[in-house]
Order: sequence, then C-alpha cells, then structure tokens
Amino acid sequence: MQLRERYDAIVVGGGPAGTSFAHLLCRAGFDVLLVERDRHPRFSVGESLLPASMPVWRELGLVERFEEAGFVRKYGAYFCFQDGAAPEYFHFPAATRVLGEHAYEVPRADFDRLLWDAASEAGVTAVDRTAASRFLFEGGRATGVVLRGPDGREARVTARLLADCSGRATLLGRQLGLREPDRRLEKVALYCHYADVLRSTGQDAGTIGIIATDFGWMWFIPFADGAASVGAVMHRELHAARRKAGLDHDAIWKELLARVPAVSRRLVGSQQIRPVEAKADFQYRVRQLAGDGWVIIGDAGAFLDPVFSSGVHLAMTGAQLASRAAVLALADGRLPRAGDFAGYARRARAALRVYSKFIYAWYDPAFRAVFMRPAHGSPGVELLVREITSLLAGAVMPAWRALPAMQLLLGIAWLNRRAASRGAGPPVD
Repeated sequence: MQLRERYDAIVVGGGPAGTSFAHLLCRAGFDVLLVERDRHPRFSVGESLLPASMPVWRELGLVERFEEAGFVRKYGAYFCFQDGAAPEYFHFPAATRVLGEHAYEVPRADFDRLLWDAASEAGVTAVDRTAASRFLFEGGRATGVVLRGPDGREARVTARLLADCSGRATLLGRQLGLREPDRRLEKVALYCHYADVLRSTGQDAGTIGIIATDFGWMWFIPFADGAASVGAVMHRELHAARRKAGLDHDAIWKELLARVPAVSRRLVGSQQIRPVEAKADFQYRVRQLAGDGWVIIGDAGAFLDPVFSSGVHLAMTGAQLASRAAVLALADGRLPRAGDFAGYARRARAALRVYSKFIYAWYDPAFRAVFMRPAHGSPGVELLVREITSLLAGAVMPAWRALPAMQLLLGIAWLNRRAASRGAGPPVD
C-alpha cells in the first residue's frame, strides 16, 4: 500500500489495543494509520475475555460480529486445586456490579482479525507485514516512525500523535528505556491447543478453568469448535531446574500434566493440535505512559500475569480511555502533549494496581485457601463472593470501589497465616 507522508495519528500494533484505539479515533474524524508487523490472522494467547469489556465492544459495534463468528459465551469461571475436587464457581450474572452478563472465549487469530477488519472498514488505513523499526523525535516530541515493509524498504511517516500498542514488544518503552521487569513475578508459561476435549454443556460450555497447583497454576479455555487452549504458569526456578536436567518443553509439559488430574482428565482421548510454546519473564511495566506526541496503551504499558484474564480487557478499555483523551488533544489541529493523557494514565495505573494486588496474592497459599474455599451460607460471605465475582468480571474501576473486597480477603488470609504459625485454632471464615 502506498502510504502518505503524514497522518493525524500512527498506531503501532494490530492487536486489541491498537485496533480499538485506531478505530475510535477514526470514528471521531481523524486520519489514522495502523501498522502491524505480522500478517493477519496470527496466533496469540490471551483467549479469555471479560464481561466488563462489553461497553467498549458495544461502542465499536463488535457484539453482533462476535455472535456471528460463533465465539462461545463465557458466563463465569471456576477455580480448583490440581486434584479437581470441589471447584469454586464464580457466575458473572451474580456479581454486584454487572457491566455484562457474559464474555467470550476466542481463538485470538480470529478475534484479532475481526477487530482489524472492523477498524479497516471504519476508515482506518490498516497495513500488516509492516514493522516500526524506531520512533522519531524532534526536540523531545515524538514526530513519526520509521517503517519497514515486507520488501525490506524503509519509509519515514509523521503524525501529530504516535500510539505504541505493540504488546509485549514494548517498542517505545524499550527505545526510551522505560521498561522495568516485575521481580515479584518471575514465571514461565507453557501452552498449546487440543482438539476434542472433554467439555461442559449449556451455559458452562465457555467456562474457563483456573487450577491452582504446587508449581504455579494452569488454565483450561474451551472454544466453540470443541478445541481448548491449555497452559501452565510455573515458577522460573522449577523451569530452570528441569531444563538443566535435560528436559525440553514437551517433556516438561507432560510432567506438569501428569501432576494435575483436574486438567489431564479433560484431555483423555484428545489430540494436541499446536506445539508446546513457552514464554519466560513476561512480567513488566513501563514507568511512563505518555509524553509529548506519544502514548502507550495495553500490554505495551504493562503485563503482569494472565491468571485473571486481564490482558485484552485492559488493552481495549485502556484504548477507549486513551482515545477520549486523544480526541481532545488532537482537536483544532493541536499537537498533543503529555498532560493531555494524565487522566488516562492515572486510571490505567489504578486498574493495574487492583490487578497487581490480586495477582501477587494468588501465589500465596493462605490467600488461595480463603479465595477458593469460602464458607458459604452467611449473608456476609455471599456478598463478599459477589464482590469478588465483580473483580473477576473485570469491574476494577473505580479502584476505591473494587479494592475493599480484595483487602478483606487479604486480611483474612493474613489472620489465618498468623494463626497457623502459632498453632492457634481453626482458620477464620
């Protein structure tokens, strides 16, 4: 495609953050270039969505497309320990704050292509197989990008606003030295796909399974066609030890499955249809989300852990917030400045803090015991479960509304841990 020399905005990255941001800006009347280094459709993990994304899906006109695509509806999530006994089910319609009664489980190649096509049809200039090799700056302001096409040729394209939505590549974050690893979450993920898995029916057909294990945790995400995404997140030390012992990722994967009946039972008679892939040390964040002429959105700004399916949700809702700021910043031919995105950055950071607390706590056995074995029966406990269901559904904003239930669970876990260390009595309900 022949590109022009200048646009109102250039968006780097054709995943959920980039396509949503570009789509929303284009609908507001701006001239937007969206570039993606790979060819659509392309494989990605992050296949489980959250109901709290429903408002942005509706704004983009995507819900009917999701239904037409046949994505299986996700009405909840179950959590259990690796033996598979007594799973705890969180049903989204029962949440105290319902932004949507269901979400979807999606093969990401199909989902991302659908978002890409919707943005293109809205008027976005969308070009794949085109990589951003570096961002250009003049006097501290971002002014453009150097693009490399599939033939290897480079071109400079300028814009009033640049958006880094490059996901875990964090292109602008790396270029500016803003990327920082999260040392509290040094994990390794292994994952693959299976066909013809044992699955639930009815409203439970799209229920995600999160299984707490002694090595970390596993996920089980069912798709509409009978396939499933299965993955494991393990402590880096264990992964390093198994690799040092001479095991490749296939051998490690088989070992992990053998330790988790809650997953292996559902794979009896199934066929592995994707090779085992691995990602290591994928937890990070950037110190700054915006500057003069640039903004960072979605996974390009932070990624902690996939356990609560926050990735696509934060990417798309972050794109919605950033687009509102960008529309004002680009009005009347202005050049956007860092301060224009202060509200977006504040709210994005607040949502990330809520998830951070949840994710850090997830690896604490005392927290898992409280979270996955609530003492059902009393009105107070049932209300707490409904509040936690809201968090699991993605209702993490405003943070002051989302945090009290989380803090209560953390407090109970602390009391139980303290009591256990003193050998004093039964755990607190």
